[in-house]
Amino acid sequence: MDQLDRVIDVAGAPIRYSVTGGGPITVVLTHGFRAHHLWWAAVEPLLTQKYRVVQLDISGSGDSGHRESYSIQTWGQEVNAVLDDAGIDRALFVGHSLGGTSVVMAATQRPERAIGVILMDTFIEGEGRFRPIAAAGSAPVRIYASREDGEARFRLMPTQDDVDPEIIARIARYGVKQIDEGWTWKFDQEVVPVIDEELFNASIAGLTVPFHYVHAGQSAVVKPEVVPYLLGFAPEGSEYTLVPDAHHHVPLSHPEICAQLIDEYATLWTAAD
Repeated sequence: MDQLDRVIDVAGAPIRYSVTGGGPITVVLTHGFRAHHLWWAAVEPLLTQKYRVVQLDISGSGDSGHRESYSIQTWGQEVNAVLDDAGIDRALFVGHSLGGTSVVMAATQRPERAIGVILMDTFIEGEGRFRPIAAAGSAPVRIYASREDGEARFRLMPTQDDVDPEIIARIARYGVKQIDEGWTWKFDQEVVPVIDEELFNASIAGLTVPFHYVHAGQSAVVKPEVVPYLLGFAPEGSEYTLVPDAHHHVPLSHPEICAQLIDEYATLWTAAD
């Protein structure tokens, strides 16, 4: 599903989402910085025969509304508000990249709702590592003469050439919108989120639900030394999976592995309830 068919207001911003598939277990998929729900386009159909899948565009992205400022707490509230609106009591929370902040906060705010949390190549700040998004605010707003011009300019960031071109085309097509001056990106190009890194790390440490980390071995965002650092403060018993040949956009390049891991931990953690 490329267009999200449901909308709910959360703290003054419309949040678009969809619910697909079926089954007794719900999986929530959240996307990264300046991305949108189609980063999961190759994973979602691998899950829907067995799981109910919730996808959303977090505020500042895709077809959801923009804000004057963004916080990880608000993104967590958006995830929980979507689940409330859909009438879903429990879910497995899965976040890619910056989307990891939204699912960690959702599980922190409503621990009784979370089956567990899986982060896929989410950046963790600490010990000399700083989140590489601050410079995005200095770039000018991009305007293109036509939809085709905008779509042709789309590039993954960080760049990556091992993704199905059809998926890239879908992502680019969904990611642009028409304005008076021409065509531009849907994501908020003016307000860059300031992430409360201390709160995020403390929220991971304080999780009372199972936690798993997936590291893309060739990631340009998450360096290998981040994994032992993270596991040093993550909840006791937390483990990680290394995908050795994967780059940062692992849901796009390795959808089968992502779906397999989600299925494995959904089964494991619900059996332990």
